[in-house]
Amino acid sequence: MTAATEATAVSAPDTVVGRSTVGALARAEIRYTARNPVLWLGVAASGLVAWWLATDGTFTGGKPVTDGYALWEWLVAPLALAAFLVGNWAALRERPSTTAELFTNTPARRWDRTLALLLAAVVPAVLGFLLIAGQWVAVVARGGVELGTGRWTSTFTPTPLELLGAPLGVACAFVSGVALARLVRSRAVGAVVGFVGWMIVWVTFWLWLTAPFGVFAVSRSSLVTAEIGTDPSAAEIARWAAVDPADGFNDQYVGGIRDLGVYGLHLVYVVGLVLVLAGVALARSGRDRRTRPVLLAGLVLVAVAVGVQFLVHEGARAWLGLM
Repeated sequence: MTAATEATAVSAPDTVVGRSTVGALARAEIRYTARNPVLWLGVAASGLVAWWLATDGTFTGGKPVTDGYALWEWLVAPLALAAFLVGNWAALRERPSTTAELFTNTPARRWDRTLALLLAAVVPAVLGFLLIAGQWVAVVARGGVELGTGRWTSTFTPTPLELLGAPLGVACAFVSGVALARLVRSRAVGAVVGFVGWMIVWVTFWLWLTAPFGVFAVSRSSLVTAEIGTDPSAAEIARWAAVDPADGFNDQYVGGIRDLGVYGLHLVYVVGLVLVLAGVALARSGRDRRTRPVLLAGLVLVAVAVGVQFLVHEGARAWLGLM
């Protein structure tokens, strides 16, 4: 090999592997993910949650503004945990001292294999969409969800836009599992971090109903709530679609309204978060100039979505005023 040939080999572009190779790897990862029993166990558990929500009156009877509709995406919580574990364990199949050496004679680099695995997030995302779509059909057929107390009630009918949050949240869980595996090569750490993070993000849903936490939620409904005082005026109450009076759990009135604009910004935030996590996973898989645009795009989307939410979300602005 001449010096010129060696220089050309060293300075070869990052895109050594063609799209067909990455596509073949992605199809293999998609098949692996689709056949994973842990993922289907998550689907079954989500189905049980959907059945429970449908039979205990969550979406049928009048509910406080902080209940009922706030659980809109809660049915995919078990699937999200399963997706995280499947993504994390799939990324940990490759061991530096064993399986990694099997790939040395193939054109696919670790970066390309990570990209292919990240594309497999489409499997849990589609499953999450099918679950939330089934719930959407059932709730719309019943005429929507009634929220509020007494004369301050309103009926909320879910919109098609609200079908996107659940699959995005589940995809984010899968990608975060892959990213964690690229940062810490430990199944035990992945399981612990995944469970704790899942409890915070999905199980304690009430944390994400108020500012500033709702701005950073991975899963939430389009309902925006705020405390409106201990004795709000009629004009203040009229600003809200549904209101709960003060009770033993809250000494203030709580108003709720659906804000699809804020919810749309939430979806943009989750997309940005998925890209940031994917960028972290790719950056930890080897040097490639295509990693930087992924990271930058994700950071821009996250910054814009969070910033605009703080500008338009009344509760978030009030929280900023307290600082």
